[in-house]
Amino acid sequence: MNNAFSTLLDVAIARGLIDPVSMQVFAIDSVLQSPPLPAAQKVLPWVEEQKLGRYQPPRLPYPLARHTPALIWGSAASFNVGLLAAVLGERYPDHHPLTIITLPGDTVHSCQLRDLPTVSLSDAQMVALVVPALPLADDRRGFERLQWVVSRLLGPDGCPWDVRQTHQSLRQHLIAEVYEAVEALDTGNMTELCEELGDVLLQVFVHSEMARQVGTFTIEDVIQTVADKLVFRHPHVFATTEVDGPEQVLRNWYQLKAQEQAAKGKVRNSALDGVPAALPALMMAQEFSRKAIRVGFTWHDLDQVWAKVTEELHELRTAADPAAQQAELGDLLFALATLAHWLKLDAEIALRDAAMRYKQRFQFVEQMAAQSGRALQDCSLAEMMAWWAEAKTLGNGW
Repeated sequence: MNNAFSTLLDVAIARGLIDPVSMQVFAIDSVLQSPPLPAAQKVLPWVEEQKLGRYQPPRLPYPLARHTPALIWGSAASFNVGLLAAVLGERYPDHHPLTIITLPGDTVHSCQLRDLPTVSLSDAQMVALVVPALPLADDRRGFERLQWVVSRLLGPDGCPWDVRQTHQSLRQHLIAEVYEAVEALDTGNMTELCEELGDVLLQVFVHSEMARQVGTFTIEDVIQTVADKLVFRHPHVFATTEVDGPEQVLRNWYQLKAQEQAAKGKVRNSALDGVPAALPALMMAQEFSRKAIRVGFTWHDLDQVWAKVTEELHELRTAADPAAQQAELGDLLFALATLAHWLKLDAEIALRDAAMRYKQRFQFVEQMAAQSGRALQDCSLAEMMAWWAEAKTLGNGW
C-alpha cells in the first residue's frame, strides 16, 4: 500500500500536478467518512421536531483546506466517485479541475468536478485524485471569499460609494435588509429568503470590515462573541445542566444573560432595561410587558387582562381632546400587546398579518372595480363592501 502511494505521488510530482511541500494528503476513506450521527436521547433535531424530514449532520470540520492543493488516494474499490463528487461539491465549484492517476499503468486523466461521477475506475487497482488549490476569487461558497470581496470594496481602489459610508449611514440599509428577510419569511419563499439572508450577512461583514480597519473589532471577533455566548447560555447542551423543558431553558437563559451583563459591568437598574429603543412600537410594548410579567408585575388571570382592554377602550371613546385621545389610544394598544402575551401570540406579527390581509382585500376590490370598467372612486360604498366581503371568502390568508 505504501509503495502504491509512493508511486502515485511520484507520478503527480513528475507531471507537475502537485508540490510535495505545500500539499495536503488524505486517504479516501477519511474524506468519504460520514459525519457522526448521534441518536437523540431527549430532544429531536429541528427538522425532525418540525416533521420536515430526517436529520443529516453537517460535515464539520470540512476535511480539505480548499486553498491548498490536495491529493486523495486509496484503492479503486474505495473510490466512490459519486459520493466523492458530492463531498467536494459542498465547497468546490462544479467546474473545478481535477486529475485522476490510476495504477497499474500510471494513467493520468483530467476532468472537471461535475464529470467526476461518470469516471470509470474498473481497470484500476489504486487511485489518486489531485485537487488543485481553489483561488480565493473562485471560492464562491467560502466564508473567506465574501470577506475578500468586502475588503476589496472598502480597500485601496475599492468602491467610491462604499468608502464614503459610515456605520451610521448604513443603519437604514441594515434595517431595510432585515425587513426584506422578514418579508421573505412571511411569504415562505425560500429562494428569496436565501438571498435576503445573504444581504443581511453582507451588512455584518461591511460593519466588521469598517471596524477592522480602525482596530475596533473583526469579523472573527463577531463570530467568536456570538458562538461563545450561545455555548455559555446553553449549558444543557454544551455542559451537564439538566432542564425539564423549554420554560426552564428560558429561565436559565435570562439568569445567564444577567451574569454576562454583570461581568461586563453593565448593571441594569430596571427590569425593563435592555429593550432596544429602535424596536417597532408594538414590539417594544410587548417586550416591556413581557419583562414586567417575568418579575411578577402582572394580572392574576386572563379575565383581568380582558377587563383592562375594555377599560382602555372606554377611556379612548370618552377622551375629550386629541391629546387625550392619543394617550388613550396608546394605552389601548399597550393593553392589547399585553393581551397578546397572555394569549401566547406575537402582537407585531398579528398586526402585520392583518395589514397584509387588508392590502390583499383592498387590491381585490380594486380589481373588481377595474373589471366593471370604473375607477374605484366611482363605485358606491355598498359595492365596495360587497367585494370586500367576497374577498374575505377566498381563503388563503385573505
